Amino acid sequence: MSPLRSDAAWVAVAAERSATAELQTFYEANPDYFWLTQGRLPASDEAFQEFDARPPANMPYTALPMWLIRERSSGQIVGEVSVAIDLLAAGVTHLGFFMIATALHGSGFAAEVYASYEAWAIGIGARWLRLGVVEGNRRAHRFWLRHGYVEVLRRQDYVIGDLSHTLLVMVKPVPPHTIDDYLARVPGDRADS
Repeated sequence: MSPLRSDAAWVAVAAERSATAELQTFYEANPDYFWLTQGRLPASDEAFQEFDARPPANMPYTALPMWLIRERSSGQIVGEVSVAIDLLAAGVTHLGFFMIATALHGSGFAAEVYASYEAWAIGIGARWLRLGVVEGNRRAHRFWLRHGYVEVLRRQDYVIGDLSHTLLVMVKPVPPHTIDDYLARVPGDRADS
């Protein structure tokens, strides 16, 4: 994943374990996501856990790329993007974690990083872009709607950290593919499943 514009103020670099302490500092400096989704501050080993996170055994995938979004001038982490390629079916690229520094919210920065992610995903053959957002994260929900995602399923009692949520599973088809095509490939995401 790389910026669509060569003059972008940021770069995306493959995440490496050597950056665990730095990523932990980023999480602790931007705790809003953790309060909202987990009901607590990030755990003291949150970044370590992120490097080891895997989808459940019943959710096959082919690769799990993870990028740190760094400010070009300072090298400081200002975001993270984690993905599961071919999650549940070939052609499904799942955005597992997308976090931008709180100070940059509302600046258009998240949209710029997202556009680069989407272009990358389509470039590697994504036919459907998928993600999950907790129902209470209204800002994120509006963001994903603006970017063309539609809700296909609500998963009740989805536990993250200390909280139980309704998880909205959202999908954006890459033309000529459709939501109906997606649901035929991933029947577990159908509302009647």
